[in-house]
Amino acid sequence: MTALRPASALLARAFGWGSAMALVRLACSFLSIKVTAVVLGPAGLVLVAQFTGLVSLLQSMLGQGLVTGSVRQAAACAADTAARRRIHATALRMGAALAGVAALALALGAGPLAAWLLADRALAPLIALAALAVAAAMWTDVLHGALGVSKEVGLIARSTIAATLLGLALFTGATHLWGLTGALAASVSVFLGAAAVATAVVHWRARGVALRDFVGPFDRAACRQILGVYPMLIVHGAVTPLALILVRDTLATGLGLEAAGFWQAAWRLSEAYLALIVSSVTLVFMPSLGERSGQPQAQRRQILRMLVAATAAVAATAAVVCLLREDIVRVVLSGRFEPVAALMPVQLAGDVLKIAGWILCMALVATLRTRWFVAITLLGAVCFVAGTRALVPQFGLHAAPWAYLASSALQTLLAAWALRDLLWRPPPDSAAQALPVAPAGPGLGAAAAAGAEAPTMAPSALPFAPAGVTR
Repeated sequence: MTALRPASALLARAFGWGSAMALVRLACSFLSIKVTAVVLGPAGLVLVAQFTGLVSLLQSMLGQGLVTGSVRQAAACAADTAARRRIHATALRMGAALAGVAALALALGAGPLAAWLLADRALAPLIALAALAVAAAMWTDVLHGALGVSKEVGLIARSTIAATLLGLALFTGATHLWGLTGALAASVSVFLGAAAVATAVVHWRARGVALRDFVGPFDRAACRQILGVYPMLIVHGAVTPLALILVRDTLATGLGLEAAGFWQAAWRLSEAYLALIVSSVTLVFMPSLGERSGQPQAQRRQILRMLVAATAAVAATAAVVCLLREDIVRVVLSGRFEPVAALMPVQLAGDVLKIAGWILCMALVATLRTRWFVAITLLGAVCFVAGTRALVPQFGLHAAPWAYLASSALQTLLAAWALRDLLWRPPPDSAAQALPVAPAGPGLGAAAAAGAEAPTMAPSALPFAPAGVTR
């Protein structure tokens, strides 16, 4: 019993900090949505989302596996300082190499990407600058992951809150002064500011990790182990942001930037309230399933308990948002965004199904059902994108919410089927040793305010979130 008290205290502390961080991010998210809506309008809102979506896509593909792999290895040898430093140093070198590849790719493809995502080839220099945001986000995640290994959860939360507030100030100021160009440039500076804050926190306040820990020899064995976690995380990291980019592009091409901006506004409102619930669930769910590894009956109870709690919380919140949607649109956005209210009911219904599917997909990862997870992620994204394209001619702007609802339902049903042996006929519990689960810490790749793309769960846990949260 006494052995569990430190872990319980850590989870309670993480839950408290995670809730505080989520509330700050929620408030800042609403403020950033308001500024973007008033200053840039629907078209500007969707262009900023496309730009930050590109950063999110590259960060997720390159950084999720790096952070997850390095944190798991470092947590396994947390008592061996020399081994832990080798892992941190190896992660930094790998991150620098991957960021270099991203910078080269963005520099070579800046023109076509600007013409496609931003509808203006003249904005190509900003596409090239996105490489700085990707590198900064990866560095921030690595630092927060190291703090999670040393169980300094409070420092991760303080760093994230400070970076969120700084990012909001940078974004709102630049958007007011320079319009769309300022908003896009500020989206890069948000990630740079978050990296600076995280670096300062580690240098001045951290006790269990120091910046010198990231300077050392390259460990080939550690590199191979880190690369081993990439396949599943690359699929998720690439598929979700790419699907959203393609959906926005479909709406912009078929209906115009203004219409695509209305759907993006509905998506932002949806993800704002979802983030509050997801942040809290993420901090406790994965570690709790890891502790129950080898105990199918206990895992089943935990999955069903979290499934009911999270789905009920989202359903209740969605019902309130649906009833007040017209007032929310006027206050959070502006009168210009009146068509958004008509999109919200179907979008909110999709959120309820999405959170259910997300809980079940987390259970797939925790029980090492990798093939099912990859297949469901891919099928859900294909359904979302293909459904939007197929429905646009008939349903217009409402095509994306209906496709989102169908995609969420498909993922939930497939995940429930994949877990049928555990949910309906679990074998008796055994005394098998629990799988190692890295300590949860509420780290973020960068400030979530200002429309910046950022992971919504700890880098020390398995980093994936429902599509309503990762924009």
